[in-house]
Amino acid sequence: MKILAIFTIFVLLFGTASTSLVSDAYAQNDPNILLRIAEQADKQIFNQLERLYGDSIPSDIEDLYFQGHAAVESLEISLPDDLEQAREDFLTAMKLFQQISRMTSYSAETKVAASDVSDRDLKSELNRLHKYFQSLKSVSEKHKTGVELSEIQELFRLANDQINSNDTAGATETINKIKSLIISIKKHISDYSSNSASDRVKEFALKQLERIQEIIDKAKSKSEATGSDIPELEEANSLVEEIRDLISEDKISDAKKKFGELNKIVKTIKKSIR
Repeated sequence: MKILAIFTIFVLLFGTASTSLVSDAYAQNDPNILLRIAEQADKQIFNQLERLYGDSIPSDIEDLYFQGHAAVESLEISLPDDLEQAREDFLTAMKLFQQISRMTSYSAETKVAASDVSDRDLKSELNRLHKYFQSLKSVSEKHKTGVELSEIQELFRLANDQINSNDTAGATETINKIKSLIISIKKHISDYSSNSASDRVKEFALKQLERIQEIIDKAKSKSEATGSDIPELEEANSLVEEIRDLISEDKISDAKKKFGELNKIVKTIKKSIR
């Protein structure tokens, strides 16, 4: 049985069985040896196809297999009476099985190559995400946003391990989680920056109001001391209070518009106290 297996593997791996090889096999006392070799090859090819494709064997390969299987059945019928037909049936079956073996080997190599490419693509994508994450991390640390980074750093380590262990599905899922977290981190930094900018605008606006309030108070004191009337003072005070309310309500755009009105009035007030 060991000789049968070696002979079958030899034919499937290295090509068509020569007439001399067939004659050597047939020269043994048991003329059914050709049938046993062909049947074993048939079984090996069938198992290989089932392992590789399951119920979805490519039609061209399936056609070759049915032809080979038919040749094996013909071989069984030819023996032991028609030896020449038996040799022909044997060679036909082995040629077809050897062709299938080559095709499935190429298919397996293509899948491996595709997997390698997929792994390389995942590695490249992970590297790009990590570079972008590093830039976000630098911005976060510079502005002290307080965003939590430990989870995404752990996911980067996990994705690297999964890629290195050829866990493509796991790595893909982890990378998708990383992308989602990067979006959250970016939004957090953006919101923080926006809030910081808003806080700076508020701070500047309040300082401006303090300066304007000093001018108004000075004008009021002079008006009381001289008995002169400055009608713009009431409107200016009203606008100062309105702007303070707008700032407290984060209505910065509306506050800026009111600042425009207030500045025009303050110019008139300044002329009155010169």
